[in-house]
Amino acid sequence: MTSICRFFTRRPPSLILFSRPSPSPHLKNKPPKPHPAQQYPLKFSPMPKKVLVIGGGIVGVSTAYYLSHHESNPSVTLIEASSIACGASGKAGGLLALDWHGNDTASLARLSYQLHASLAEQFNGRERWGYRELTTLEISCTQGKTPTRDVAGVPDWLREGVISKVGNLGTTQSTAQVHPRKFCEAIVQESKDLEVIIGHVSKIIHHDDKRAKGVEVELDDGTKTIEADVIVVAIGPWTTRLLPNIPVSTQRAHSITIATQTPVSPHALFTNIKLKNGNVVTPEIYPRLNEIYACGDVDKLAPLPKFARDVLVDEGRCRQIIKNISVVSELLEKGEITAMQACYLPYSEIGPGPSIGWVPGMRNVAVATGHSCWGICNAPGTGKVLSELICEGRISSANIQTLDPGRYTR
Repeated sequence: MTSICRFFTRRPPSLILFSRPSPSPHLKNKPPKPHPAQQYPLKFSPMPKKVLVIGGGIVGVSTAYYLSHHESNPSVTLIEASSIACGASGKAGGLLALDWHGNDTASLARLSYQLHASLAEQFNGRERWGYRELTTLEISCTQGKTPTRDVAGVPDWLREGVISKVGNLGTTQSTAQVHPRKFCEAIVQESKDLEVIIGHVSKIIHHDDKRAKGVEVELDDGTKTIEADVIVVAIGPWTTRLLPNIPVSTQRAHSITIATQTPVSPHALFTNIKLKNGNVVTPEIYPRLNEIYACGDVDKLAPLPKFARDVLVDEGRCRQIIKNISVVSELLEKGEITAMQACYLPYSEIGPGPSIGWVPGMRNVAVATGHSCWGICNAPGTGKVLSELICEGRISSANIQTLDPGRYTR
């Protein structure tokens, strides 16, 4: 079995399933280098008066936030089908990594990492959404086998005499965490004059010249048309239902949370556990302020539902996560299970990295999707660059040229 983030490393493809990325020393602790602003043809009147953001996950929420605070002061409406952070943005681990990214997303990741830190400082994120720096480790063990020597650097909440190997993947200078659902809820609150509508967008409405006019929204009391100058689609694995020309695939990921009565050291753990039957499992473990989050492998056993609130949870897969992580920690074995959950991750099928920018073949429609397991990490940067693109016609905060959705259609 392969854990979530093992699919997205900087290693050669042959190693992806068996190793995790090592931090790159040349990126660590360095701010984004200045680069020429990326120019884009304006596909709408400059200074849009009204922008619709479709999707209440972390990418949509971050985009709405930065649009609402842009000096051009557009009116911003966020439309979400279920509830804020109902999908993967509410059920992810929340790991932030400064320098675990390939060339296509390195600039975006550096920007986003810094924005996470600045938002936490500005809005008391340490208390409101559990922002904190982490030490990130890779640990190995064999079930039922005691290592022949003591291993240094093992967190005190793991079983004594079980871990056979510890490796450092990130320091407090290069890895951190947030509670993603709490982050999303807080950033919505901190957005300026943001209108939030709970409803299902069934289609985008266009003028004859393919310029977007607005959307049709299914509400509890009927269907409503909402007009806008610009539309942003940020609905993750549901993207192709509104934008068929933006191919996105998806996989389901299960996770659990365990309540903790005493504080647990801030060590994120990427594990390699060899079970008694010979299988190797790789759950990821993320301690939070008052709980521990753990996730397992991904699957394609259940189709994507119409709404995030209808995701099917396989309780057996959740219990297998609990069984696997119990090998390394008695605290995890005996702790109170507070959630068994599942979500769907979006994967871009048109090249490396997510798709961020104007939708080819349309006018006034932008998209941000396909962030895979790095959506929490890279969402603030995504929202920032989209606000620049929409309100200024150019992106100056990060280099995302290779993430342009039209890169394979031109």
